[in-house]
Amino acid sequence: MKIRLAQALKEKNRLASEVERLWGLIIRENSKREDLTSVIDVAKTYELVQFYTEKLIELKTKIGLANAGNLQRIYRMDECKSQLSKLDIVNTDDSTDLQRLTDTQYRELKRKVVFSESQILAMREELQQECNRLQDEMDEFNATTTIEFDSPLVKK
Repeated sequence: MKIRLAQALKEKNRLASEVERLWGLIIRENSKREDLTSVIDVAKTYELVQFYTEKLIELKTKIGLANAGNLQRIYRMDECKSQLSKLDIVNTDDSTDLQRLTDTQYRELKRKVVFSESQILAMREELQQECNRLQDEMDEFNATTTIEFDSPLVKK
């Protein structure tokens, strides 16, 4: 069945979560005392994990191929977010430090700042607007691009 890329991305997360949940059951239930019964068939659950994993790989591949025309936006968004996080930690402290020369003598050392706090805020605002624009474009792309995929999680 045809699904929009936005749906495919949600389905990818659901499939990945289900694989993780099933692995948790396998890990917990694989070894039991003989007087306790397992709540699952571990071997069948493992087969289901393998099936879901194959479907997840299929879906990720289809998403990746569908995103070929969207890669520049994806990579630009990644770098935009990275720069935003770096700007958040740029030191804009322009205070003065005192350096001790002797017991009674000190020297004032003024900190030199290249980008002021207001400049950093302006740079951050510009980057945030770019991120917002890219996100809007990616949302539109994800809403209008379709792929063919039959989810194993959907009851027919």
